[in-house]
Order: sequence, then structure tokens, then C-alpha cells
Amino acid sequence: MEAFLEAYPFVTVLPLLVMLVLVIVTKKIFEPIIVAVAFVYILNDGIHFITGFVDGIYEVFAEGTYPWIVLMLTLFGALIALLLKSGGIGEFRRFARRYIRSERSSLVFTWVLGMILFIDDYINNLAIGPTVRELTDDQGVPREQVGFGINCTGTPVCALIPLTAFSVFIFSIMQEYEVSAAESNMLTEYMKVVPFMFYPIVIILISLLLALGVLPRVGAFKKYYEQIKDGTYELTEAEQETMAEGNDETAVETPKGSIIDFALPVLVVVVTMFITSDLVLAVILALATAFVLNIIRKRMSITEFFKTFFSGVNDMIYILAVVLMTFVLVHGLENIGFSDYVVEVVSPILVGGAIPALTFITVGIIAFLGVDYWAVILLFAPVALPLSNAFSINPYMTMAAIVSGSVFGGTACFFAEQVLMCAQSVQRPPVRVALGGLPYSLLGFAVTAILYIIFGFSL
Repeated sequence: MEAFLEAYPFVTVLPLLVMLVLVIVTKKIFEPIIVAVAFVYILNDGIHFITGFVDGIYEVFAEGTYPWIVLMLTLFGALIALLLKSGGIGEFRRFARRYIRSERSSLVFTWVLGMILFIDDYINNLAIGPTVRELTDDQGVPREQVGFGINCTGTPVCALIPLTAFSVFIFSIMQEYEVSAAESNMLTEYMKVVPFMFYPIVIILISLLLALGVLPRVGAFKKYYEQIKDGTYELTEAEQETMAEGNDETAVETPKGSIIDFALPVLVVVVTMFITSDLVLAVILALATAFVLNIIRKRMSITEFFKTFFSGVNDMIYILAVVLMTFVLVHGLENIGFSDYVVEVVSPILVGGAIPALTFITVGIIAFLGVDYWAVILLFAPVALPLSNAFSINPYMTMAAIVSGSVFGGTACFFAEQVLMCAQSVQRPPVRVALGGLPYSLLGFAVTAILYIIFGFSL
């Protein structure tokens, strides 16, 4: 098979194309990914593809990123379930209802929360949905639009703030490829990149304009609003099967609570992140805070606390399975030379002022096809940054173009972990959230590409 792939490298793209077609046709996520995974490992290992698939799972766990995601999602799932069970989220909603009297105000409130919880996209994507979804339900807003709005203020906002783990990662890339000197100040250097991060800026503005009603609802969002008005807005049987079991909010939320049951654990997460930049520690301390609040005040027994804890963990099983298969798929694609083929095709046209725009477009397409945004940055930085220096293109703009493309993938890809988390938080299938937001993501993509063309040639 290796000789075949070397002779016909374009074949490495076919598994992703098949998967995207199946996602659109079936409106499902997991099954198309499984088909693509089988296709990839058959190409790589032939009749021994099952062995190759199992090896791929081992290697994904060994690399460390997926185990970290498992830890974070299970801890967040437990924390959210406890916030619901304690009544803290319910009390926060009751407080917010005093000021939210319209569809517009409910969406703007969601947008503002996304801007405030900028310290980490996991906090944003997983915590805001359970907090606002009843408020937006009351105002007749489809949860798909709520999920998309949350996604637009998750990773995009984190990318613009020089105080997050994402900014540290980007700064390390800039130092490695000599965009920034080894002894340079991270804050100063990162702020040179931020003005050129056109996609995060544009998609945040698009989400605000959509919330304000300035941008019209089109495509799936328009259909969902019409269904709400005529009383037909509900999940199909196939979509109900897609959602993880155990997501019934009424099973974990109590009618009474105190706002401190919500505010204090969330405050612990945010403050701990500011001080330590350790999200695992932050969520564990928040869980400990929830334990003290509920056990000392006798709002839950220890047995009830841990039953709720594990019900929250259980809610994350589906998303963890999808993310695992996505990582295994990407690992298989790397083995068959997908990334090398894309870079080989694109590199000859990365010249002059077109470098930022073509870098953004290429990285965006790769990220949209499912390559994790951390991985696609590591993949393309060694190609684009040296070329930008060779053609005297502003390297900060090129770095920003790489980041912008990776962020686009996180907001638009049907099975990106960011989309999966937002869909989980609003209790809707990921395909509905992604398809609903796709026209707006593509609008942001087009505007961003034009901006990079203008600035690439003018600077």
C-alpha cells in the first residue's frame, strides 16, 4: 500500500471527503468517523487494518493530549452536574431573568458571558450552555444558535487574550522559528500578533451582530426558528440516539438553591487559572468547593454527591468517544501522508503577499477536515514562517494567519472538540450546531481571507 500511496498521494484526501459527505447525509458524527477511520487504516495497513487501528488507539493515549482531554471533560461534566443539582445554576438563572426580557437580551447575555469567561475555552464551552439554555428557551431561541454563539466566544476569545495557555503555546512557536527573540517579553510579542488575528475578531463580531439581530438568520437557524413558532421544533429519533444518555436536566437540578452554589465554584476556577494556569487544579479545587458547600450545609449526602458526580461523568462518554475516534483518524492520516501531501501541494504557491491569505485558507481547510488546532499549527508553522521571512512578509501576520485558520476549524468543523463541547452544553447533536453556524463561519472565513489579501500585499 505504501507504493500505491506514493504513486497516488491524492488518495489520502478521500477518507475525509467520504466522511464529510456521510456527515451531511446522515446528520450523524460517530458513524461517519468510524467509516473514515476504517478507510484510513485499510490504506495504511491493508488486511491488518484492525491491528493498525488498535495500535493507533494505543499511540493516541500514549501521546498525552487525549488523556488530558479525558480528565478535563470528566471533571467538568461532574462539576456541571453538581452545579445543577445544588440549584446554583437555577438560582443564577432566576437572578438573570430579572433583566432578560427578550430574545435579543438573552443572546447578548450569552455573548457577554462568553467574553467574561475568556480564561479557558473549556470553561466557556462547557459551563455557559447549562447556565443560559433555559433562559434562551424561554425567549424562543433555538439551542443550536446558542451553541454556535458560545463556540464563537470560546477559542476565538482565548486566542486574543495574552493570558491563556493558548497564548503561551503560540509564543513558544514564535520563539522556535525566530519570529520572537529568546529573551523577548511574551505579552509584548503576542500583542504584535493579535491585531492580525482577523478570523477570531471577525467571528466574535459576527456572533454579536447575530445576537443583536443585525445579521439575518439563514439556513438551518431560520428553519429552527420557524419550527419553534409552529411547535415542531424537536429532535428526530435518529438525533435522539446521537445524544448521550442521561442528559435530562430535570434529573439533576433542584428547584431551590443559592447563587453562592454557582458563583463560588466558578470563581475558584477562574481565580486558580489566573494564578496557576493549571486548569486541572482549578476544576479539582472547584469540585472540592462544591463538596464543602453541599456537605457542610447538608444540601446533599456524601452518597448523593458522588452519585451526581458520576452522572456528570457519564454525560461525557459520547463526546469522549467521538474525540477519541477523531484523534485516531488524524493519527492514521499522518501515517498515510495526508499532511505531507497538502503541504507539498500548497508550498509552491506560497509566495509574496499571498502568503498570509493562502496560509489562512490552507490551515483553515486542514482544521475544518478535523486536524486538531494545536496539531495544525505545529504542522504549518515550519512551512509558512520561513517563507514569510524569505519574501519579507510581516511574520507576525503570518503567525496570526496560522492561528486564524486553526480557530476557524474549531468553530466550523462538525466534529471539532470545541463544537462537540458546545453541542453537549446545549444538549443538541453536534451536526445541528455546526450546520446551523456554517454560513456564518464561512462568512467570517471569506472576510478574513480578503483582509489577509489586502494586508499581505499592502504591508
